[in-house]
Amino acid sequence: MGYCKFLTVILFLFPFLQFSYLTEAQNGDPSAQTEVFCYYGSWATYRPGIAQFEVEYINASLCTHIVYSFMGLRDGVIVSLDEYNDYEENWGKGALTRFANFAKTNGLKAILAIGGWNEGSVKYSQMAATEAARNTFADSVVTFVQKYNFDGLDMDWEYPTQRGGTPQDKENFSLLLETLSDKLHAEGLILTVAVCADSDIAKEAYDFKKVAQYADYISLMSFDYHTATSDNVTGLNSPLHAIPEENRNNTKLNVGYSVNQWLGGGVPASKLIVGIPLYGRTYILADPEDHGLGAPINGSGTAGPHTKEPGFLSYYEICMETKWNVERNDAEGYIYAYYDNNWVSYDDVTTVTSKAQFVKEKGLAGTMMWALESEDFRNQCGEGANPLLTAANQVLGRL
Repeated sequence: MGYCKFLTVILFLFPFLQFSYLTEAQNGDPSAQTEVFCYYGSWATYRPGIAQFEVEYINASLCTHIVYSFMGLRDGVIVSLDEYNDYEENWGKGALTRFANFAKTNGLKAILAIGGWNEGSVKYSQMAATEAARNTFADSVVTFVQKYNFDGLDMDWEYPTQRGGTPQDKENFSLLLETLSDKLHAEGLILTVAVCADSDIAKEAYDFKKVAQYADYISLMSFDYHTATSDNVTGLNSPLHAIPEENRNNTKLNVGYSVNQWLGGGVPASKLIVGIPLYGRTYILADPEDHGLGAPINGSGTAGPHTKEPGFLSYYEICMETKWNVERNDAEGYIYAYYDNNWVSYDDVTTVTSKAQFVKEKGLAGTMMWALESEDFRNQCGEGANPLLTAANQVLGRL
């Protein structure tokens, strides 16, 4: 996933049943299952101590789909970005096989994600530019997904037309999805797409109707609306609604606006997935006494003791810190916290509950959680293991 200020049809063994499910889902059948997509950042296997997260730590009861992140693009085809962790050969850890086996054993769908922020946009733009390259890529995806026994692909190009891309990417992305859809669906496999939630970028990058035509599900990366690298003041990472005191430029940077933009663009509610962050975005306050929303900052917050990424704290790193002064606005549905010159915007059980209720009220397909290794999966804070995931599942009627 990436900074964005800035995935699936349940497969049955027989084509008729798969078609029947699709028809019901697209018609908004209220009895259709609400999905919970759970992303797994495979790099968390290397984190030390309590931060280490292995495939087997996933709580299968809290997800319908688990998404392995990330594969990359090299010479126009899908490749592993970490062969030691992903593969079994050469005494590797075999995480791909373990992940797919875990999904099968627990009745989940295993999706393989390609892209992400660090992969950039340029090589995806180049690959999508010609029919021959799109076909070569799609063929490599089908072969790779089948080899490792996954159920489908999550296309996470961040983002068409952006970060060195070209204006032609918008049309080429649709053509790429069409090719992937044809080849994956012909093999009974799933195609999902992760998209930028920033409304201006989305308008440039995506043909909403065509994305919905070819993708089984569309996951809104509805977080990173505000970060220390994109703003010079504190802001909310993933607000559900616009805040009255926000300036006009920020009124589009919220989950509700993003969802309505895609729905208004002709995307069926039954295909739209809302992203919920299991982490917070952090800032260094310019003045510790000025610690409200919109307070001046001096850059990204200090890296967390376990995740070690400036500007980012996992939920367990936030809830384990006892110094926070927590500010909650129940009327507007947001929370942030501060101490000294540290400031963080994050989601807790209350805000996740509100977002899941929003998903339910809008008749959306479900939620996407980024990412499992950032949740309090060890119950460090006494709310129970995976409190945010649990809250979402309870509201969605899955627990």
